[in-house]
Order: sequence, then structure tokens, then C-alpha cells
Amino acid sequence: MKRLLAIGVCLALPLLSGCLVGSHESESYSGTTVSAPTFDQIEPGKTTKAWVLGTLGEPSSKTDIENGEELWKWSYTKTQKSNGYFLFVFGGSSEKSASGAAYVQIKDGLVTKKWRTDQ
Repeated sequence: MKRLLAIGVCLALPLLSGCLVGSHESESYSGTTVSAPTFDQIEPGKTTKAWVLGTLGEPSSKTDIENGEELWKWSYTKTQKSNGYFLFVFGGSSEKSASGAAYVQIKDGLVTKKWRTDQ
């Protein structure tokens, strides 16, 4: 009898665990992300304004600063969501957001400075 019970439990456990425990994760972006390999191609004093615009696209914002320079900014927000449940009774979820931006300073058609912030 004990042997049949043990076999029954062993056979039922994989079936139950697939239905009773679960989780889901997702990641989404809003805004414009600039990948590190692409950003690394920008060389102050060499890279042109036209190349930056053609490669990165239109910035999120453009600001005129002193000495005839422009500051271009590409910003984004990354949101990670996850949720899980156990026995369809206990559940939980979390959401985490991080933002970042890539900046390029331009004067006379050339990049003079670049940096990025990632939080």
C-alpha cells in the first residue's frame, strides 16, 4: 500500500507543479535607447553632426548652450515587470523602472563631447 501511495505521489507531483507554480517576466522600453557599441563609435572632434543624426535618429531634445554649441539628448525608460503565483492562492508582482540618456555636444558641425547616464 505504501508503495502504491509513493508511486502515485511521484506520478502526480510533476503534473501538479506545472499548474500550481508559475511566473512571468517582461521588459519594455520607452523613448530612444542608444546601444553602447553605437555610442562608442562617436569620436569627439571627428564625428559629424550629420552622422550622429543619421545613425541615432532625431534626439529627444535639443538645447542651445553657450559659445554656439548644441546639446542633443536621447532619453529612455526601461520597465521590468514580474509576477508569480503558487497554488493560485499566493501571488506577487513587482515593477522596476530605470531611466538613462545619451548626450552629444556639437559645435560647427562636429561632436565636441559625449556622455551617457544610466540609472
